[in-house]
Amino acid sequence: MYRESNVYTLGTIGNHRVVTTKLPSVGRTREAMTAAGNTTTRLLGIFQKVEYVFLVGVGGGVPHYTDYARHVRLGDVVVSSPAPDLPDKYVYIFCEKAEKNAKGGWDYEVKPYKPADFLLQDIALRLSNAKPLWDAFVREGLERLRGVPGRWEAPEGATDRLCVDIGEGAFIEVSHPAPQGDQVDRAGGGLRVHLSPVAGGRAVSGSGEARAAFAAHARALAYDCELDAVLDSVVGNRKDCFVSIRGISDYRDGTRGKDWQPHAALAAAAVMKAIVAAMPPPTD
Repeated sequence: MYRESNVYTLGTIGNHRVVTTKLPSVGRTREAMTAAGNTTTRLLGIFQKVEYVFLVGVGGGVPHYTDYARHVRLGDVVVSSPAPDLPDKYVYIFCEKAEKNAKGGWDYEVKPYKPADFLLQDIALRLSNAKPLWDAFVREGLERLRGVPGRWEAPEGATDRLCVDIGEGAFIEVSHPAPQGDQVDRAGGGLRVHLSPVAGGRAVSGSGEARAAFAAHARALAYDCELDAVLDSVVGNRKDCFVSIRGISDYRDGTRGKDWQPHAALAAAAVMKAIVAAMPPPTD
C-alpha cells in the first residue's frame, strides 16, 4: 500500500488557508534535486487549489562594501522581485555554468524564472513603503518559540563579520558601510527587507570573483542553496504567483551561518506572514 511520506501542516493566516511542508533536501546531487522537485509536485497534486507559492528559508546575502542603502546584512530578508533596471522581469535566476571569456568578462548559462502574476511582489513593495507588520510578527514568533530549543533571537552584532575575498583563499575583515547623507540608520529600528532577484547555482554561489560578478549581472542581493528543481515544479504546475523569501544567515548561500540560521528563518517567516495577511481575501 502506498503511504504519503511528507508531513503537511494546515492552518490559517488572515483570510487565507495555508499548507506548508519542509523540503527533504536541497543541492545539486541527483537525489537532492529529485527529492525537492518531487516533494513540491506531490504537494501541488494533493492540494490542487493552491494558488500562491512561497519558498521560505535562509540564504546568503550579497553585501555592498560602500553603499549602506544597497548593503545586505545578516538578519535582513530578501524578497525575490524583478530588478527595476532590467527588461527581463525574472525574480529568480539559476546559473548552470559560468566561464571567463576572452574579453575578461563572464559568459553565463542560466535558467530564469518569473511569475505570470506579480501580486506577491507588489504587496511586498507596498509593505516596505509603509509601517510593516513583519516587525510585530518577529516579536510574536519569539514569544511563541520561547522554550523551543535553539537561539531564535538575533545574535550579537559583533558576530556579523564582513570579509573581502582577496584571492588565493585569503580574506580580510572590513567594516560595514555606514549611512551617509540622508540615509536612515536602521540599526535597531526593525527588520530590513530588500526586494531584488534571488540567485542560485554552485558555479557562482561560492565566494570569489564569480559570485560578485553574477550578483551584479543579475542584480541579485541573495543566493540560496539551489531551488531550481522546486521552481521547475511550480512553473510546470502552472502556478502563476510565486515568491522566494530568504532570511540572510551568511554571505554565501545560507548553508554555513549556523549561528544566524534560526533568527534568519524566523525573519523570513515573518515577512511571508505579513504578505499573506495583506493579500486580498479569496473569492471562493
